[in-house]
Amino acid sequence: MKLSMITLHACFWAAAICLVVQVPFVQARMVTQIVPTLTVTEEYTDNYFQTGSDTFEEWTTSYELGFSVGFLNKRSKIYLEYNPEYTDYKNLNERDGLDHNAGLSAAFQATKHTTATADISYDGHDENNTGESWEHSASASVDSQLTKTVKTSLAYDYSNSFDQQLRTGDYKEHQTHTTSASIRKAFGPQNSMGADFSYETDNYQNSDADEYESYEPSAFLTYWFTRKDGVGTNLEYEGKKFEMTTGNDYETIAGDIRYIRKITRHFDGYVKYRHYMSDREDGNHVIYHPSVGVDWDITEDSGVSIGVGILFNEWDNNNEDSTDPFLDLNVYKIFNFSPKGSLYLTGSSSYEESDEEAASLGYNISYQAGFYLSYMLARRLSSNLFGSYELQQFKDTTNRQDDTYEIGGGLTWNPLRWLQVSADATHTNFKTNDASRENYEENTISVFVRFIPERPIRPDKVLSRISLEKAIFD
Repeated sequence: MKLSMITLHACFWAAAICLVVQVPFVQARMVTQIVPTLTVTEEYTDNYFQTGSDTFEEWTTSYELGFSVGFLNKRSKIYLEYNPEYTDYKNLNERDGLDHNAGLSAAFQATKHTTATADISYDGHDENNTGESWEHSASASVDSQLTKTVKTSLAYDYSNSFDQQLRTGDYKEHQTHTTSASIRKAFGPQNSMGADFSYETDNYQNSDADEYESYEPSAFLTYWFTRKDGVGTNLEYEGKKFEMTTGNDYETIAGDIRYIRKITRHFDGYVKYRHYMSDREDGNHVIYHPSVGVDWDITEDSGVSIGVGILFNEWDNNNEDSTDPFLDLNVYKIFNFSPKGSLYLTGSSSYEESDEEAASLGYNISYQAGFYLSYMLARRLSSNLFGSYELQQFKDTTNRQDDTYEIGGGLTWNPLRWLQVSADATHTNFKTNDASRENYEENTISVFVRFIPERPIRPDKVLSRISLEKAIFD
């Protein structure tokens, strides 16, 4: 099974790359731009190893010489870059070294109704990486509008990373592969239905309890039987097998149904019930979840949905039955309050079996919320401010809770067309009641100067929900 999935991944990736690579030879009137850049960065941290005691200060100076080439025409956008970077440590001299970083971003309008995209990122850290983190990643997707009412999507994501594991706090290298497919059909002005399927694996360089393989099909239906009254329903399944541990494999089935009442054109109220069943080798877990809430300006990829409810937990093992309040959050909203400024808001909550970097910890409740504010203070001076909060509660194998707060901001000044100067500061606070990890606080300050003769051509880069959450939570 694994071999066939790897073959499928390789074929899918090769097809997507072929679609992108052939573009310059097919399309006429291509615009080409080559841009060199030089960036010098000075960074300070007061807790380099993120420990609760015996904190270690470090200063680093990095010199990055970048080269980028962009190709742009009516149907395709391609951006290639190569950025070798030398980093000089003040105290950890053994880590001084040269990294080779490269990337590809591309989008191609294959047909009138089909779009292909691809992204590759290579971060060339060497083996001397204890306490640091890096990630090599690749993704490809094909979106098609098959008919006026039916659209499909295929996607593949790959990541090979060395980062801090949530469960232990140790830095480990692991690979994830995710293949997904979806189909959507609209019928009527507001009615829709669809299905999704994803297959994912997480493998560590050295055997680890968090290694797993999972299958996740799901389906949904939204139907309005009057102009103001509708129903929505979802059905989900997940089967997960662990490579190393025994007794942790499980199958989960979850479904919900909600009655929706339209209050205004952009504002709805709802009453919802969700049922969750996890069939585990060490005992079953059932949740009964009634809730009420509101939706504001909901579209396919944005809006604000907030609900309050109660989780009635029944355990078929040593865990005690419990009743827990729960706040339903699904928020992604952009406020362009002036030509000079934009505010991005994001938030989500869930209760499910743990996934990447904490899979073996079992059932958890999680919340995350954040914001990003950008504002032009003057013609050549811009600012940004961001903040985030994450809560993880693991209530199955251990009664553990992790809280992470982060706030930061910065200024960017462009005194000349070819010169950019930026300064950023970030404060991070991590707290946990788990004995195997330490609480810590970290403050970082960075200043960089960039020489760039011309602004590069790039594929359209909108701060999507995925890119926003990656920026403020990772």
